[in-house]
Order: sequence, then structure tokens, then C-alpha cells
Amino acid sequence: MKKELELTTINFWLITLNSTVTYILAYLLIFYTNHFIKIALAGNFGYDVGFNHSQVFYYIESHEWTHDAVKLIYSAGPIMILILGGLALIAFWHFVQEPARIKILLIWISLHAFNFLFGSLMIGNIFKEGVGHVFNWMYLTDTAKMIVALLGFVGLLGTAYTMSKPVALSANSYFNQLSERNFPFFITSQLLLPFIFGTLIYLAYFLPNILFQESYSWITMAFILIFITLRVSKMDTQYFDEEERFIGASTLIIIVTIVLFVSLRGLMWSETLINW
Repeated sequence: MKKELELTTINFWLITLNSTVTYILAYLLIFYTNHFIKIALAGNFGYDVGFNHSQVFYYIESHEWTHDAVKLIYSAGPIMILILGGLALIAFWHFVQEPARIKILLIWISLHAFNFLFGSLMIGNIFKEGVGHVFNWMYLTDTAKMIVALLGFVGLLGTAYTMSKPVALSANSYFNQLSERNFPFFITSQLLLPFIFGTLIYLAYFLPNILFQESYSWITMAFILIFITLRVSKMDTQYFDEEERFIGASTLIIIVTIVLFVSLRGLMWSETLINW
């Protein structure tokens, strides 16, 4: 009877709230890692820049761009983000047996990181945006670009496959097992609704200028999450320890996310100029 009481409306929305704020926090971490790497590397080439909460502006003439500058500025961020995603996944496996909810944040960091890279390889390469600038400056043939886009698609598939087990095991933050009975409750509150709510919130954060990455990254993320949902639904029942679980709001993460969300948006609303 106790386990049945866990699947209540309030518990459903508490899990949704916790996962939504970690989704947003993870996205901000990934976005601003790339954002500030671009700014720092522009200084490496002596390029004056301006930036706000969503964009980096390069105050140079077109002819001042060099192949090395384009390749480094536009590829270093995605590579660093890939490393960050890998480290988050390693950290998840370190905490996998613990009911600590930090695992949910680590999962979203990994998902956002891998989606950022492989989604950019696929969509950015096709539309010559983001990391697609690098391949455009490399004068790759259309065949070579399609191969890169295909590698991005394979990377998205690999991400979905790799992250399915961690998503299933993250249920031990709230439940003693993940079975057919609580799977719809868990996957909807932990994965699907946070994706929808979190995406709408971060898109609102970037208004009025929603750039390429933010406009399309949700599509590839949706693909990953649908794949994960289907794969987890076919897994055997996952049994965890018998320790009693408590479903409550992750107050610290909620506060940190709100503070960062509001302060970054407010402090970086106006453009800041850096004359390297």
C-alpha cells in the first residue's frame, strides 16, 4: 500500500519540478561554457568582441578571419562540452548506487552536452551554422559534409543508447524499483515533461533573439528522449535497495537555478565590450 501512495499527483509534480530545474541548470552550464570559450579564444587572436546573455559579436572585418581562428573559436567549445558531458557521465556511475538526486543533474548535463555536439554536427553542418562554420571554411565537398552529418546522426543514436541505462537507474532517487507499474509515472515526470517545460523556459530566456542552436537543438533532444523512452520501456524491472525513499523538492538546486537564471539574464542583458 505504501508504494501505491508514492504515485500521487503531488509526488508527480515534485519529480517534474526537480527534473525541470536541473534540465535548465544543465543547459545554462553547457551554453555558457561554449559562450565564454568563444570570448576567451577571440582574445587569443586579438579580436575585439561584445557579448550579452545570448550572443557573441565579433568586431572585425570579414577579411580578418583566418582558417585557424574559425576552426579554433567554433570547434573548441563543442570539444570541451563533449569532455564535460563525458565527465558528468563518469560522475553519474560513481553515484549510481546512491539515491542522491545529483544524478539527475549529471544525466541532463550529459544529454545536453552530447546533443550540443552531435546535433551541431548534423543540423549545424547542413545549415552552415555553429560548428558548421568550421566545415564551411574547410571547403569540404557536399559528400564530405553529408558524411559529417551522418556521423552526427550516429552520435545522437549512440547518445540515446548509452544514456538509456543511466536514465532507468536514476529512478532509484525516488523508488525502490522501476517496473511496468511506475514506468509511465517516472518517465513522464523525470524525462518528458521536464524536456517540454525546460525547453519553453530556456527559449523564453533567450528572447527576443533566439539563435540557431536554441531554435533547433530541441528537435534532436526530442529524438534522443523518444529513443530512450522506448528502450527503457522494454527493459526488465530494475530493482534497487530497500531503503525508504522520500519524494520532496530539491530546494538547493531550485534556488541555485533561479538565482543563476535571473542574475545572468539581468546582468548580461546589455552588451559588454572587450577590446583585446
